[in-house]
Amino acid sequence: MTSYRIFLFLLSFLLADCQDDPPEHELPPFDGWFNNLVHPDWGGIDGQLLRRSVPKYADGVYHPSGADRPNPFELSKAAHHGEAGLGSKRHRNALLVFFGQQIVEEILDSQRPGCPIEYFNIPVPKDHPFLQGKESLEMPFPRTRYDSRTGYSPNNPRQQLNEISPYIDGTLMYGPGKAWTDAIREFKDGRLKTNDSTAYINASFPAVNDIRLPFANPPAPRDHFLRPVNRFWRIGNPRGFENPFLLTFGVLFFRWHNYVASDLKAKHKDWNDEVLFNEARRLVIAYHQKIIMYDWLPRWLQIENATDSTTFFKVPSYYRDISEPCKEQFCFSGYSSEIHPGITQEFQTAAMRWGHTVVTPGIWTRGAGTSDCPSRYQNHTVSSPTSHKVHAIRLCNAYWVGQESVGPNIEGLIRGMTSTLSEQEDHILVPDLREHLFGTLDFSRRDLAALNIQRARDHGLPGYNDIRQAYGLPRVDWTGINNLTVNSGKINQSLIDAIERVRSLYGNSSAPDELDLFVGGMLETTFDGPGPLFRNILLEQFLRIRHGDRFWYENTDERFRQFDDATIAEINSVTLKDIILKVTTIPSSELPPDVFSSLNDPCPQPSQLEADSNQMEQSIPTIENCTRLQHYDYFSGSEVSFPLTFIFLGLCVPATIGIMLFLNKRKQKEIAEARKRLAPRRQKTADPNTFTVVEWVGPKNGERTDKVVFDKERKKIHVNDLRRKPLRMLDFRRIEGTVQKVHFRISTDHENNMLSVRLPGEIDLILKFNDMEERGGFIMTLEGFLRDLKINREKHQFTEKTIMDEANTKEKRQELLDTFFRVVCLQGFKHTKSNLEMGHNLQLEELNKIRNIQLTRTEFSEALGLKPTSVFVRNMFLMVDKDKNGFVGFEEFLDLFQILAAGDAEEKAQMIFNMYDIKKQGHLTRQDFSKMLKSLLDLSDTSIDQKDLNNLIDTMYSSAGLSPSEKIGFESFKKIFASEEYGSTLQNATLNITSDAVGDLKQNKSAKFEQRRKTFIKSYRTLDRKADNRKTKVLVTTKQKEFPQTKLRQKWFEFISYVENYRLQIFWVTLYSLVTVGIFVERAYYYSVDREHGGLRRIAGYGVTITRGAASVMMWAYSCLLVTMSRNTITFMRETFLHRFIPFDSAIAMHKFIAALALVFTVVHCVGHGINLYHISTQPSSDANCYFREYFRATDVLASFHYWAFQTITGMTGIILTLIVIVMYVFAMPFVRRNLFRAFWITHSFYILLYIFLIMHGLGRLVQSPLTHYYLLGPLILFVLDKLFSLSRNQILIEVKQAELLPSEVTALKFRRPLNFEYKSGQWVRIACIKLGDSEYHPFTLTSAPHEDFLSLHIRAVGPWTTNLRRVYDANNIEEGDKYPPLYVDGPFGEGHQDWYKYPVAVLVGGGIGVTPFASILKDIVYRSKSPVKFPCQKVYFIWVTRSQKQFEWLTDVIREVETNDTNNLVATHIFITQFQQKFDLRTTMLYICERHFQKIAGKSLFTGLAAKTHFGRPNFQDFLQSLKYEHPNVKQVGVFSCGPPPMTLQVEKAKTAVNKLQGFPTYSHHFENF
Repeated sequence: MTSYRIFLFLLSFLLADCQDDPPEHELPPFDGWFNNLVHPDWGGIDGQLLRRSVPKYADGVYHPSGADRPNPFELSKAAHHGEAGLGSKRHRNALLVFFGQQIVEEILDSQRPGCPIEYFNIPVPKDHPFLQGKESLEMPFPRTRYDSRTGYSPNNPRQQLNEISPYIDGTLMYGPGKAWTDAIREFKDGRLKTNDSTAYINASFPAVNDIRLPFANPPAPRDHFLRPVNRFWRIGNPRGFENPFLLTFGVLFFRWHNYVASDLKAKHKDWNDEVLFNEARRLVIAYHQKIIMYDWLPRWLQIENATDSTTFFKVPSYYRDISEPCKEQFCFSGYSSEIHPGITQEFQTAAMRWGHTVVTPGIWTRGAGTSDCPSRYQNHTVSSPTSHKVHAIRLCNAYWVGQESVGPNIEGLIRGMTSTLSEQEDHILVPDLREHLFGTLDFSRRDLAALNIQRARDHGLPGYNDIRQAYGLPRVDWTGINNLTVNSGKINQSLIDAIERVRSLYGNSSAPDELDLFVGGMLETTFDGPGPLFRNILLEQFLRIRHGDRFWYENTDERFRQFDDATIAEINSVTLKDIILKVTTIPSSELPPDVFSSLNDPCPQPSQLEADSNQMEQSIPTIENCTRLQHYDYFSGSEVSFPLTFIFLGLCVPATIGIMLFLNKRKQKEIAEARKRLAPRRQKTADPNTFTVVEWVGPKNGERTDKVVFDKERKKIHVNDLRRKPLRMLDFRRIEGTVQKVHFRISTDHENNMLSVRLPGEIDLILKFNDMEERGGFIMTLEGFLRDLKINREKHQFTEKTIMDEANTKEKRQELLDTFFRVVCLQGFKHTKSNLEMGHNLQLEELNKIRNIQLTRTEFSEALGLKPTSVFVRNMFLMVDKDKNGFVGFEEFLDLFQILAAGDAEEKAQMIFNMYDIKKQGHLTRQDFSKMLKSLLDLSDTSIDQKDLNNLIDTMYSSAGLSPSEKIGFESFKKIFASEEYGSTLQNATLNITSDAVGDLKQNKSAKFEQRRKTFIKSYRTLDRKADNRKTKVLVTTKQKEFPQTKLRQKWFEFISYVENYRLQIFWVTLYSLVTVGIFVERAYYYSVDREHGGLRRIAGYGVTITRGAASVMMWAYSCLLVTMSRNTITFMRETFLHRFIPFDSAIAMHKFIAALALVFTVVHCVGHGINLYHISTQPSSDANCYFREYFRATDVLASFHYWAFQTITGMTGIILTLIVIVMYVFAMPFVRRNLFRAFWITHSFYILLYIFLIMHGLGRLVQSPLTHYYLLGPLILFVLDKLFSLSRNQILIEVKQAELLPSEVTALKFRRPLNFEYKSGQWVRIACIKLGDSEYHPFTLTSAPHEDFLSLHIRAVGPWTTNLRRVYDANNIEEGDKYPPLYVDGPFGEGHQDWYKYPVAVLVGGGIGVTPFASILKDIVYRSKSPVKFPCQKVYFIWVTRSQKQFEWLTDVIREVETNDTNNLVATHIFITQFQQKFDLRTTMLYICERHFQKIAGKSLFTGLAAKTHFGRPNFQDFLQSLKYEHPNVKQVGVFSCGPPPMTLQVEKAKTAVNKLQGFPTYSHHFENF
């Protein structure tokens, strides 16, 4: 067993020893990196181009040099235009020339423009054929890509890049990187991928580029349209398809690699694919290095003798003999890590371009065989301008269509290139380069000479002499550029002329110091080859490449050796001809001995090709003509989509408004139909003289539902609201028995349900009925009413629109009445100068019209601000209507006004007395006096018990010294109302005419009115002190504002008041606006300055600046909106000290402000991008791919506007966002919120889509990396958490236990309190009624107290939703046995002022709607006062500031309940009615006097029925707070809690601050909320 194991071991050892192991050595890198181990980046891709000369940028940093040099087009014409078709004098052939081009592609690629693209365009001179009749034109010239780390200072000027490795390392065959190499490999037997794996190597071609490798793919200028890149083959050279001759070498070396790989496979059958490929690659690179360095370069640099093939330039040996002389820059020997192989600027921009002078205008193609050579040259069919045959392939028409020639005839091309003589070695370029070089779609032909000149300037190269000096050559003058003699010692005259032309363009300077390098180097050219400067540059470059390459095939350093000596010798023996013979079927006899020379060619070319000469051979044109320059508008294809898109988006605004109006119309129709269904039909037992109808009031006020009552007894038609409150009346008594007629206007369209009643001197009564039948019934009743009154009538038929357009509405009438009252005031105030100025514009005709106006009783009452049905108005109207015609004329009203304006107390008392002394008896009975008092109370919507009224009359009688049953004469009446105590008050009383037109007049008379106010208040204060000082030391007074007299001062006063009242809001709005502006400015500055040369900024200018600034503001604004929508968070923050500095209650207003800002910048963004997209749509695909890296487009597909708009994430989401914004903002208008709240709510829910698409909009990275998350993330997290907290509560369906319709349009709801619902008194909730939409929430303050087991709300009907809510919970609309519709509740929110009990004395101040929370708080206070738990609070003062107690009369019931239950006398209430402070008129004065009498006897208010004192005016908070010190001398802290409009809370804050400055007073702490 042991011997068996030993046998197996020995056998395996022997087999292993016989194994054909692959060689172990380092492989050359694909990208040049780490070729040099000391300097790993030397020779790597994207390395900087080197400089031998000092850069001469115009600004020393990056601006192109040569700003004062001649136009490159002019230089091209002067230096490089001349006689062509002369042929090389040293037998250089086309194969040598185009092999040189493929060498450039091997070591250098600096053609790609920078990104963003900078253009340094070349103006086309006036006489240039490129103009083609245009006035001006520029040839596009994109500046070269550069190292972004350079170009910042003179110490770090811009440095351009070489995008491939400068080493001769197979880039031409294998591509610029490993990924490219893998893409073209077959991964079988080490071969490159072929399109037919069965084909022989000498007949094979690379695989088709179906994987879309990014080859250069400009449009072929012959065809002038783009083609897909997948038509190419998979080769290594990215620019290998530029022309068929360059492509030929790509196919040759593709075949050569596969030949070498196959040969290795045959010799080493055990090697795998990877080894075979890498070994073949090493060998192919080595063969290529040898051919370039020792076969091609010597012939390129110099051929001294045209007939001697050994007179080439001698390239120094790789290992230099020490005795071998050399110049300093050429003294290289072997490999050195300190030799930089990088390409120099001078080589890239000029020296390597010397070959342009020897490029031929075309190539002869030759078939197989050498006998009868002329017949071996092939013909080609061309299609431009018509189909015909030519002999040679024209270079200018073969750009980028090389496969058409190479595929079917590669061998013919190879033979032809060896036989085609290159152009003569001189300074002239053939037209195919100088006039017809390929270009872009928008500029299909270019001038290569001009491009070469401009390229050197772009790279900041200095002048010709500076570069000569940098390369060790002496500076020369113009004659020293080329002083070699030719043609028997004579200088070539063409060269002399060219130098002179160039010299004149440079201003005839003494030396060519500023001469462009390319021009100077080309002028040095001799027949031998490039002049000394270009030769030095070329040789130095290739030597550095050779000696700086660690993997150079000749490197025998054992550390880096690639090949043994035998292999090196074998490599040195291979020529390009050998390769051609091995990979094609061409025999050696069909090629010259030296394929780089046409010397000894077996079949010389028939003639030298001459461009544009109409040369003929055998009656066939030798060469075709080039197609002309063509242009292209990249906006083509977008002409329709661009305007249509923006027209569509623009029309979406009116379309959305139209949809909104349609929805509103439909809703109004549904309401009308519902009204028909719900409207009570008159039964036989119903009042036949009462109709429930819809009245159209006017275009502004719209419609209202009225009850029209026919009063035959009083000969009137009364128009009341549904609660029978009088609105207006038509008085027929004045036309009874006259010839005047009543006109009916009956509608004849729509539903035939409109009727207009026109009475002379009255506003039209326009009514809508449920249907024509109901209208007919009304007309029958009206005609019967008129017939009984013996009044004539006329019927007219019109359309509804005509009836409404021609109606005499209240609005039209009011305009006349305003002027009427203004003129009355002018007369009443004695025509002061200011008053005359107000009325001097009236024409005489208009004045006469005004004087003829007759006021109806309704208009008279409205002028006084009173009800037309009140006894007070009736009596005054009858008294003023002296001619008893049923109207008050101008003179009659003026008499009344003058008495009120200038009369004394006795005159006014006499007027009131006469109003109620209807029978002119000279006295008033007790019943008359009682009616007078009731009529006065009726004016303030106040009622009084008969018992209280009797007590009041007794007291007033007593004050006049009368017995209870005695009649009152005028003298006694004076004692009550015009006594010494009240005389001054009554004397200053007037009538408050409510016309807007006289507002300014009142301001001009402010001194008189202010005096009346002071008198009134003074009188009140006297009584107040008399009544109250015995009980308390608390001083409750009122104060008045002094209003400025001039308009300017009034405006200034209004401004100052506004700033004081809303200082916090103004501060935060200003701060937010400044931050917004800062964000905009920062982005605008960034794109204007920091990104001046970046992306869109280069093509769209400052449009990008605006749009990017607007975009950042949009992200900021839309993100902030989420914060304002986080209700729970705002509620929580309101309960902290921050509410003193941040007006959280203005969150909705701030939401609207931010939304308005967002809309403005959204419009700016959209308009800006409309401009930007136009610019983008005018860019070529290659440029667009640069600007928008995330939006790569195939080179053959142009990105039109509709691509950017509809086929990119950014574009499509932008359009969707625009539509969302249009819908949301249109449906957020106040009109929609009032009339279509559900539509507003639904469309506002689109915010979810808005933010989703907003995020997606940035993810497209069209312009920059997404920034949205920086703005949105924080607010979004906050909002989501806030929303989740709300959703955890607001989906609980809550049963409504009780619903009650209270006066003043208030709906009281009482509903079940959820088990987990904890709240503080004064907080608010959001509710949704399931009948009105379960997603439509509205906020209301809770009026229940925390200790109660139910929740209650008091909701006033002021809008559509609250009105509908009142209808839903109206018991008349609920079927018997049905329950009330349930509610969804979300909350609670807001602060509850719960710290009141912590202070010994607490002051609660409620104003306006801000008093609502105190309903809950007051009940909570009383509840706590009854609790056995002791708390510090000793006294609570509740101050209610209201315009009229009728606005919140339900709160009166709450206060009454508090007064009843407040057994400990904890709460003291004061009510301030501010309405009367502003209307110190006659009726208010009378009421005031009655109130003071009633308080004396009843101990409660005549107005409210409460024990709480009622005051007229606004409270003086400072006096009140100061008096608390004397009422509570031992109290050290007073808590003040205010809730209401900002002006009121600000006054409280000012009072608190002022009192806190006083010594010896308590500390006052103020907590407030604004509503």
